[in-house]
Amino acid sequence: MPILLKDLINILEEWYPACLAESWDKVGLHFGQQLAPVRKIMLALDLRLEVIEEAIEAGVDTLIVHHPPIFSPIQRFDYQDNQTKIYQAAVKADLNVFAMHTNFDRAKEGMNDILARRLELERVSDLYPVENPLTSLGRVGYLKQALNRTDLLDHIRRAFDLEQLKIIEKNPQDFYQKVAILGGSGADFFNEVATCGADVFITGDVTYHKGQDLYEAGYLTVDVGHYVEHYFMEPVKERLEKEILKNQWSIEVISSKVKTDPFDYC
Repeated sequence: MPILLKDLINILEEWYPACLAESWDKVGLHFGQQLAPVRKIMLALDLRLEVIEEAIEAGVDTLIVHHPPIFSPIQRFDYQDNQTKIYQAAVKADLNVFAMHTNFDRAKEGMNDILARRLELERVSDLYPVENPLTSLGRVGYLKQALNRTDLLDHIRRAFDLEQLKIIEKNPQDFYQKVAILGGSGADFFNEVATCGADVFITGDVTYHKGQDLYEAGYLTVDVGHYVEHYFMEPVKERLEKEILKNQWSIEVISSKVKTDPFDYC
């Protein structure tokens, strides 16, 4: 049997509590109604027109996305506006759209634990100490063995299936083993990374001026971009499927195959 959207939301918020989200964040239900039945779920990093088309073709009724589609207050519904076209399409398709963002980044078994596992880090802990053990953004752990810079960068490329990396380092080291990772845009946390004693900081979206701060920070920074966060889909899919099997619900879960990264690399 299907379940109601409110029941699915209760499960997701038990795993990734909304109270962990940053105060500015817009997590939760963006489109839909909590009493709607859920029969087919699709996970996606972003809500884009192509993702909505994919959901419609697949017979999906519920989308779970990482990046909140409605972030700034809506002033008007101008259907010539590209972002508003996305909202219009979601409403027309009668899709439920639920976002879990910084709460998912912070939570155990959330984004940064998933990324740390792809790097095969050991002895993983929170990037910086906090009162609530559920609330740290970022993780820090150790590679199985110390690597020189060439081997380290190859390891990162393989972990995230990347051809190119941006790196920042003033004084290269002989070997690297302690790694801090913060998915998305984590450059603001350069002091916390220094405090934890990491040899390497992996994040995305490093701007020019933040790059200058990181250049002086005393460790290697590797910008892997924002899109590596799409690796959240399969682990969450597997977690949902286990819950569905345990409760004998008639629900299918799929992952989006649409690439929403706007960048090409050459």
